[in-house]
Amino acid sequence: MVNVTMKYLQERQGKKRGTLSYRYRRPVPGALKEHLGKGELVVPLGKTLVAATKAYGKVDKEVEKALAEAWDVVNGKAKPPKAQPVKTARELFNDAIDRARDLGINPYRHENDDSEEGDDEARHLIADGIAEKYRPGYRAAGGAYATGVDEPDEPVGVTKADAALLRVLMTTDPKAPPVTIMDAKKRYLENRFALRQPGELERKKDEQRADRAADAIVEALGRIATVTSITREEARKVQTYLKGKVSAATVDRYLNDIRSIINHAIAEFPDLHGLKNHFTGLPILAGGRWGGPTVEEEGRPLTVEEATAIRDRIERLSRQPDLILIWRMLEGTGCRLAEVTGLRVVDVVSDGDMRYLDVKPHDRRGLKTVASIRRVPLVGDALDAARAALKLVRDSDMLFPRYGVEGGNTAASAALMKHVREITHDRLARVHSLRHNMADKLKTAGVEEADRNLVLGHTLGGEGKRYGGPEARLEVATRAVRKAFEAITPPASELKEG
Repeated sequence: MVNVTMKYLQERQGKKRGTLSYRYRRPVPGALKEHLGKGELVVPLGKTLVAATKAYGKVDKEVEKALAEAWDVVNGKAKPPKAQPVKTARELFNDAIDRARDLGINPYRHENDDSEEGDDEARHLIADGIAEKYRPGYRAAGGAYATGVDEPDEPVGVTKADAALLRVLMTTDPKAPPVTIMDAKKRYLENRFALRQPGELERKKDEQRADRAADAIVEALGRIATVTSITREEARKVQTYLKGKVSAATVDRYLNDIRSIINHAIAEFPDLHGLKNHFTGLPILAGGRWGGPTVEEEGRPLTVEEATAIRDRIERLSRQPDLILIWRMLEGTGCRLAEVTGLRVVDVVSDGDMRYLDVKPHDRRGLKTVASIRRVPLVGDALDAARAALKLVRDSDMLFPRYGVEGGNTAASAALMKHVREITHDRLARVHSLRHNMADKLKTAGVEEADRNLVLGHTLGGEGKRYGGPEARLEVATRAVRKAFEAITPPASELKEG
């Protein structure tokens, strides 16, 4: 006969006189309390000593396993389990409606319809089956009561998902909970990712921006607000709250994200159609009267001396030839860094009458705006650099294989900024400054704003309609870039090709 020591068995006196129950109660070691989020582990064992004794061994093994796994995480021997996303009340309701239908139940029944008597019976049978799972005595007995079923044995620890299903089953006309800011955020991200599957890093950035926007509302208002409940005064309160925590420009970015999330929700959820977005029209705090990036965000152009010194330093000290080619292409095109590092070989047209970079989104690189989709002229040194890059490519379909990966533009920026900071410590001088240099060249050459926008990929507005197809726009952009560089002696390749 095997003796079982039940060290953690606890007998409890029930509220009703003469009733007993038994449970497994074990303290959590101090080093594990923060990880497990509790000071003790408690599991019901049943209402009789026989049932408790039968259930004890299995429960004890499960607790030992849970503690061992917790020790492994705390000691760095294992990674913590990935947290499951918490579902909103609206999501739980929608899931419950789907589950009811899968069980053959019509969630929206007519209370006085005699034909649905069978439906009522089915509802109660399903509801009773769900409740049974959470009765401690029933679980402790391994799925069958060891004692009479008439003994009090109330459900304990019912999950939110099952509770939502029980409400749907027991309600004549279930109503969806109101849309919260968290529902709006999730739908916004869901549809954003449906348009194009982003890489892990890009997805994480989008999620972080949306999280920060939604969290700002929760923190400022002290509740998870429903979209319909947010008033104009509360929208101002969110802005005031953010002003005390981040810069004015960052406040504007947060509010832009909030406006986008709420506008999307108004369009997506039928019960929000026609709702006014009270975050629309709040005063812009940075970037002048019409908003836009601040000087601190955009930086400044590099001086001729700085640009020359940085380029010379990269040529002399960079171990890989691709870095200087990226710099030269940035100088000669005014492109954003991610637009160049994300180029594929097929995106570079280096022969023919019109040479250009075909800047467009693909599965490894998105673009900042729709206006960013364009053909950027390759003229002079930028053309030479693009051709040199094509010669370096071997088996990859990316023009710059080292940086043509997710997060590659960040790595390229870090590598180039090391050289920039050796020449100047001015924080407004950066890799993005080359884009300002191109903008200045175009302006001083007398190029019209609409034509400058074609080159740089800025929003065209109504001006975009004055041009025809991509060939016409490329021709206009090429003339603009040539005009900007006309004072510079072209390289030999340009002279030979005319």
